[in-house]
Amino acid sequence: MKKFLLTLFSTILFLSFIETFAGTSIIPLTDANKESNKSKQSQRNSRPLEINYSIEPFYDLNSFRLIVVLEFKGDKSGETKIILPNSPDLNSVKYLKALSPNSYILDTDKPEYKIVKHQPGSSVRIYYQFEESRDGDLELGNHYMAIVNKNYFHFLGETFFIVPAWDSNTEYNFKILWNHLPTNWNLANSFGVNEKYQEIKLALWKFRRSVFAGGDFKIIPRFIGKDVVYIAIRSNWKFSEDQFCDLVRDIIIEERNFWNDYSTRYFLVNLLPISGGEEQGGIVRDNVYSLFLSADRTIDISMKRLLSHDIFHTWIGEKVQFADPEQLVYWFKEGFTDYYADLLLLRAKLISLDEYVDQYNTILETYYTSPMRYEKNERLINEFKSDKDLNRLPYQRGQIFAHNLNYAISKNFSRKKSLDDLMRDLLSRCINESLIISNGSLSALIRFYAGDQILSEMMRTLNSGGVLRAIPEALGPCFKMDIDSRKKLIIFGEQYDIPSYKLKNENQPTDKNCLGWFGVD
Repeated sequence: MKKFLLTLFSTILFLSFIETFAGTSIIPLTDANKESNKSKQSQRNSRPLEINYSIEPFYDLNSFRLIVVLEFKGDKSGETKIILPNSPDLNSVKYLKALSPNSYILDTDKPEYKIVKHQPGSSVRIYYQFEESRDGDLELGNHYMAIVNKNYFHFLGETFFIVPAWDSNTEYNFKILWNHLPTNWNLANSFGVNEKYQEIKLALWKFRRSVFAGGDFKIIPRFIGKDVVYIAIRSNWKFSEDQFCDLVRDIIIEERNFWNDYSTRYFLVNLLPISGGEEQGGIVRDNVYSLFLSADRTIDISMKRLLSHDIFHTWIGEKVQFADPEQLVYWFKEGFTDYYADLLLLRAKLISLDEYVDQYNTILETYYTSPMRYEKNERLINEFKSDKDLNRLPYQRGQIFAHNLNYAISKNFSRKKSLDDLMRDLLSRCINESLIISNGSLSALIRFYAGDQILSEMMRTLNSGGVLRAIPEALGPCFKMDIDSRKKLIIFGEQYDIPSYKLKNENQPTDKNCLGWFGVD
């Protein structure tokens, strides 16, 4: 009997042990089990690191600032390098300090970099205040700097946020919390509208190139199918808000249709006033375009061209990336964008054919009388911004070459293909094959679509400084090219031969055949 009771007690004890540790494997790990556990551990370790921001306004007697608290997991070494906003907004950072225990911040030999000393692998919290450092009025030339005042703010990520100096191409989880904002303020940024808490996963370089705005903006939606374009407007203008919003929507529709690219479901356009007269300028970022206008601006062809040009950079410049030094390819990046800015306005019926041709004739006259028309392309690397005539050269060359190339492709493919096909092919290769654009990659594509002759003409212009010749048939069957020869001075001086285009029969209105050349339905 005792033996039976002892056996029963042992059995109950064993079952209790099993129940207590249910779910714990007592089977020896096989190689497959080990690999499975390693895989799970690797997944946990490979989760994107978090970079968190808490932002709120701070009202001082004589100034307005934004308080920022940054938090991230520090490096295992106990030292993490951080990057401050770009100069001149570097001077906007005030009262920088570490809040996490046993942490402090050290200077480096570069003002934009700091070293945070902290406990290895611990959470790091950094505090700073940000105030606007602009001297004088908001105007073209300083509109890239951060705007922070009691009425509104507008800044680029790289001009405002301190970030860990981690790998720029790696994706991280960004969390942004906006606290205690005035109840009548609206928020609009690269990731949404009126969202006071946002979680975004993207590469560090993309976060730094994002746009953030908030304050007394009026936010107006325009729908394109199921997609939405938000227009955030400050101040009052000589044009109606609806007129401007409809123009933005129509340009975006035309450019999306051109690229056959509808992947961007959200787009934001900010409209802000600047000082000066007849001034306009813009900042292009992925999903966002900020337009700066002086108060006297009206909706004219100049504004339409700027909008069309800059929004086109959403593809040529954002989705299509360029090799360094980028200035060598400005003839394509800026010149071809100028070409399509006008062409797509024409196709959208936002300008007339006469306005299109007049604009191209103005480009031709400016180029063929420019003192920089003989300059080699390489001069742009260091001097692009130093001379107004040199600054305009790649735009002019690109416009002329785009018209010539479109004609050459059309002729080569018996009008079954055009420059449009080359451009869409280029975008596809950039997205699907990670192609980086250079003069070499463009040359290969141009040779395929148009042959060696026109490529040779362009390379001669870029490398040797020759003057680019406009093709007489470049505007299609309804137009002819005339040459106007004139002296620099009335009697003597350098002679200019300036081409221009006009209808072959000026008394006959343009027909479908004329418009068809430009892709107008």
